[in-house]
Amino acid sequence: MPRTADVVVVGDGVVGASIAYHLAAAGSRVALLARDGAFAHSATRHSAGQVRMHHSDPHDARLAALSLATFEQWPQLIGGDCGFRRTGFAFLVGEEHAGALTQSVKELTELGVITSELSPGAFADEQPALDLTGVAAVAYEPRSGYADPGRTAAALADRARALGAVVVSGRAGARLCRSGDLITGAVAGDETFSAGQVVVAAGAGSAGVCADAGAGIGDDGPGLPLRGRQFGWAVADSSAMPGADRLCMIIDDTAGTYFRPHGPGRVLFRIPLEPTAVPEGSTRVPVDAEEIGVGRALAARRLRGITAAPLVDAARADEAYTDDGRALIGPVGCHPGLYLATGFNGGGFKTAPAVGRAVAAELTTGAQRPELGAYRPDRFAAGRPSPTIQRYRHM
Repeated sequence: MPRTADVVVVGDGVVGASIAYHLAAAGSRVALLARDGAFAHSATRHSAGQVRMHHSDPHDARLAALSLATFEQWPQLIGGDCGFRRTGFAFLVGEEHAGALTQSVKELTELGVITSELSPGAFADEQPALDLTGVAAVAYEPRSGYADPGRTAAALADRARALGAVVVSGRAGARLCRSGDLITGAVAGDETFSAGQVVVAAGAGSAGVCADAGAGIGDDGPGLPLRGRQFGWAVADSSAMPGADRLCMIIDDTAGTYFRPHGPGRVLFRIPLEPTAVPEGSTRVPVDAEEIGVGRALAARRLRGITAAPLVDAARADEAYTDDGRALIGPVGCHPGLYLATGFNGGGFKTAPAVGRAVAAELTTGAQRPELGAYRPDRFAAGRPSPTIQRYRHM
């Protein structure tokens, strides 16, 4: 006999957990359906955990800005500890992108974000671990930092459960239930839930979830306009690196890399990977020595001592990208009852609090939230994807 919910959320990552929590907090009957070992299989677990506002796309910047206070005040607003650590964040560009950086800082300031543009010389005084050769301008956010992705997602799911949500896992994940064009619920393991709304927030798995049910956007057939793309990082022992104890979180647009502290005596840095999907069922495929060497070389252009730092850990996972670089958030017109929150192009973690809050508001009140207007899935059905905004070389 099917169980009944107001909303079923399909997904085992931070976005799905945030939506489930905010729905439960609003009094909705919620079922969160995930794979066995929730969050163990999700790309969330291996996210770099960045909490920053600087983006090429001002819509993404707005969602990140709306999420910052939740990370900062997590114990009071959500409960528990998401592992947020304020390190400060700096975005580094060369001469050809200095004007774009100035524009981004202006837009963020108008959103209420505390940020400023610094000269490389002034920034170097605060960051002795860095070599800033070739850097023309720096955007700095003192309130930014990073959080623990697994703890963040688990805390949201735990709070959703405490507020009455049902959390169910199945070895094969979840399947959608369909009657004609109507999406009527979902199944996970031995549990079937009927619901007025089903939210698919399964990251790179979202396309498969929809395709298995014959659901899609517009006339292009089942599935979603998503492609899987790998990301990777490694962690090294930074205890012998000069000045590393004062290091903030960095994105270096000149080299196409990022790095940040990862607890005391550790630094996490980007591993660039080929844009192909991770093998089915695996989100922790070993990163090989050659790939780590490429990542070290990129980081070494800025971070003194990283080349010789002993390796501690490495990971890779799969995330979902759209063709226009914006997430899919909102109802699917050709399938009543289906709502998407997926395809975050690598930026879902830092925006998850605001996305969960806004999606829950739309589903419980029926009123559209303005911060989600740029992300509607039906833009692909109408043949009007968003213009891609890329102000910088790599971001």
